Amino acid sequence: MLRMTSLTVQEVLERDQFRNASVIAGHKGLNRTIKWVHVMEVTTVKQLLNGDELILSTGFVWKDNLDVFLSIVKQFIHSNAAGLCIEIGTYMDTIPKEIIQLANEHQFPVIIFNKEVRFVDITQDLHSLLIAHHYQLISDLEQFSQELNNLLLQPHSLHNILTHLSKKTGMQVIYQPKESSPHFVPEVSSDKKETFLHFLTLQPAGKGLVLQNVQAMDYLFAKLILVPAPHSSVSDYDMLLLDRSATAIAQFLLRELYIEEKKRAQETEWLYDWLDGKHSEERILSYLVDLDASLIPKGLQVCTCRFVKHQENYTSSQITYFMLLFRSLFEQEGFFVLSLTTRNKLVIILLNRRDEADVLARLREAFDRLMTSDILKNGTVPEIDRISIGKHVRLLKEMHKSYESSLEALTINDKLCNQQSKVVYHHDFHIYRMIFQLTKTKELPEFMFDYLSPVIQYDEKNNSSLLQTLKVYMCCNGSKKETAEQLFVVRQTLYHRLEKLEELLGKDFMSSPKRQAIEFSLYAYEYLQN
Repeated sequence: MLRMTSLTVQEVLERDQFRNASVIAGHKGLNRTIKWVHVMEVTTVKQLLNGDELILSTGFVWKDNLDVFLSIVKQFIHSNAAGLCIEIGTYMDTIPKEIIQLANEHQFPVIIFNKEVRFVDITQDLHSLLIAHHYQLISDLEQFSQELNNLLLQPHSLHNILTHLSKKTGMQVIYQPKESSPHFVPEVSSDKKETFLHFLTLQPAGKGLVLQNVQAMDYLFAKLILVPAPHSSVSDYDMLLLDRSATAIAQFLLRELYIEEKKRAQETEWLYDWLDGKHSEERILSYLVDLDASLIPKGLQVCTCRFVKHQENYTSSQITYFMLLFRSLFEQEGFFVLSLTTRNKLVIILLNRRDEADVLARLREAFDRLMTSDILKNGTVPEIDRISIGKHVRLLKEMHKSYESSLEALTINDKLCNQQSKVVYHHDFHIYRMIFQLTKTKELPEFMFDYLSPVIQYDEKNNSSLLQTLKVYMCCNGSKKETAEQLFVVRQTLYHRLEKLEELLGKDFMSSPKRQAIEFSLYAYEYLQN
């Protein structure tokens, strides 16, 4: 059913079918909206109405029962019906004064036909008019959308769109960006600006105003606001104009971001030298100030992003849109984002703008939102295999250390065959960071076998699992009850295995620092086995 446009009760009264009609109650409600017309002869109507319907009735079901009549009119009022039209003469001769009083109290129009009328003629006429208005609305909206598209191709697109919306609706338009000053179209005095902004502060949800978010790529760019004149309302058509204007502005902003992202991608040579540690702290700060005068970084972290397919299999547009999504999410958490590609990976530099105390928590929040974004699932951007986050460094010239640690975390994660998370943090690998460094020398295997070789050789000879028992026992901090539960063995079996471990490793294998050396060796063995 088409319900996109509307008439008012006053407009309907001017139609030919209503030339013998009279308004007997609810005169103050003649500006009520009519979106559809219903013929109703039932006693329960609340489930049958959506609101704004003009009701036609002969009064047959309540002609001799005032209580039923009152109940039905109350239901019409509570259902926000537009008005009630009753044919007088066939079943009813008069309208009770109680009905007139109730209708006047709620400004609910009651209209009577003094001569017999054909309801089918009324519904056909009004529905035809509503449908004609609907198609005119579609045509007008299409024309408006075309006009917006033309404005997007011209200079000063944003201002022109706001001006066009204001002229089309006849209302004050406020464009409130998330991180800059609002724009008023038409321009208003400073006092009025302060009044509007103060009101928005008190009513952020826009009570009394009409708000539409300007949003793209899971990021809220701004709010677009219509301010109706006093004692006037906003029509469905105005809402549709507002929605299309917000969409056009989002397209404009997305295009600007895309151009900016492409420009950034072309200016990466300087970043390569920074990544190699070739720039001083002063030179880096000077470069960043040129990018953003307000940027005073409080340290940074480097992320290495590896995609499922080789990067050459993705178009530049896919990479660019990925960075648009990435940037929009991380800027919300207080990071300034730079990026470059190297060694078939995407390297992302996150410059921290806020307090360092919660930098890791903000990183985790942004990555959680990134990995649950619908955009990652629809093929618009490359599919992520793994993102590795390096350690936080305070000196900008030491960015290479964070980059190297992100590569280190990626290698450690691959070595451990950890598939549980697509996002890994160098900070979370703890002892494996030391093991990774020691693998570059010959000492690690020798150190490990000094402590574990008796157990390893025993397991190989007897096809047993003493090494696993040792690992679980260490993880349970020597708790025999917890160890037995995790190994799914009875206490007696565990005691026998522990006696064998004492025989192979010495009775002091749980005493510090020997225990620490054995635990380290267990982690090293796990790492080297993969």
